[in-house]
Amino acid sequence: MNVLAVIFRLLATFSLAALGGFIWLKWDTQTAQSHSFLDEVVSDAYNILQSDKEATWKDISSKKSAFNEVFDANDPVGQNDENPLAEAAETLRSAEDIILRNPDYRDSLDSLTKEYGPESLTWNKESKTWQVNPSAKLNSPASFQDPFSDSVKFPKKDVKKEDGTVIKGVPRDNRLRTVIGMLYKDRHTKFGEISKLRSMIVTRDMELREYQNLYAKEKERKEELEDLNGKLNLQVEELTADLALEKEERKAENEAAEQKENLANQRIASLEEEKIKISQTHEESLAALMDEHQQTIAGLRDEIREAESAGYKRGIDEMVAKQQGGEITEQEDEVAVNPFKPKEDGPPVLTQKDIMIAAQSKTIGEAGVPSTIARIDGKSGMMLIPLGSDRGIEPGHVFTLWKDKRKAARIRVQSSRQGFSLAYILPRFGTPEKLRPGDNVHVVPALEETL
Repeated sequence: MNVLAVIFRLLATFSLAALGGFIWLKWDTQTAQSHSFLDEVVSDAYNILQSDKEATWKDISSKKSAFNEVFDANDPVGQNDENPLAEAAETLRSAEDIILRNPDYRDSLDSLTKEYGPESLTWNKESKTWQVNPSAKLNSPASFQDPFSDSVKFPKKDVKKEDGTVIKGVPRDNRLRTVIGMLYKDRHTKFGEISKLRSMIVTRDMELREYQNLYAKEKERKEELEDLNGKLNLQVEELTADLALEKEERKAENEAAEQKENLANQRIASLEEEKIKISQTHEESLAALMDEHQQTIAGLRDEIREAESAGYKRGIDEMVAKQQGGEITEQEDEVAVNPFKPKEDGPPVLTQKDIMIAAQSKTIGEAGVPSTIARIDGKSGMMLIPLGSDRGIEPGHVFTLWKDKRKAARIRVQSSRQGFSLAYILPRFGTPEKLRPGDNVHVVPALEETL
């Protein structure tokens, strides 16, 4: 009995010791997990705050003060001068980008702004740190609402249902990580909104300054116009006096002109009488010349009759000679035609129907198409026509331009775009120097002439 009592006592003692060790081990694990969680959260927070960038934050603070000082000063800015507020905003944005675009900051922000759901974190006993479960897929928060507010769907501890299934709980640590991540994301968003507001302020400031400059110019212009108006009033008064004097002088000149006109009318009347006398003399001379001319014509008619009689006799003689075996040779002149002489023909003649078909066609046929000259530069030898790649024109194509049924120029396409083409004017062809922008031409495809 004594032995059994001793054994039971020993077992009870060992059981208590084991229970105490288990409780101590669990308490130590929970303490380590809690401390690790707090240390990680604090470290992550300082990393997001970029606390080690003390010099950079001081630089940002000084540039914020500079931006505010420029905004408060509101000094006048010339129309063509750089806006100091825009320069201050750009400098401040560049300084903030050193923090906000830092790879370390961006990576931390991306990894910490997540929804830490059930079993998203696992405890590493060896390193005594929380690690992201590689099998868990973490999503970024879509809004500022609590993603785990449904306590039935997301309990704080594991819940075993009646059918034996277990609903994994979302611990308070995971919930705290999630909401802190939302705060990080909201902070970053606020930085972006502040930067955007600064840009909007700069844009509005530039617009206001532009209107201020316009107002100052209009004010200056108004003062100039008022001064000019005063000068013009003085000039009008002087001109009025000069006009009255001018009227008196013109009146005197008109009276003198009327006297001269009367004298001239008298002179014209005498000249008319002389003209009538000269006309009568001329008609008499003309009648005498007509008589003499008729006599000369009568003599010439007699000579013609004699020549016709002689010709008639010569014809009879030639006929008799042929009948008696004689031959009469006649030379026929041949007109040599130069086969190499260029034929100057006009452009293809298109009916209204042909013009409509050519305008709707995707390519330019052999008959060509009417067009105009958009631009032409005689110095560079370039021309712009409103026909482009949509009409099948490609670089290297050669076209002949007709104007007023004459070959005006020949061009080679350098480049073509939708709706227009740029081309070289080929030398030693037509009269391109006479072409002007807006001229109507007829564009006909052509092969470049070679030897």
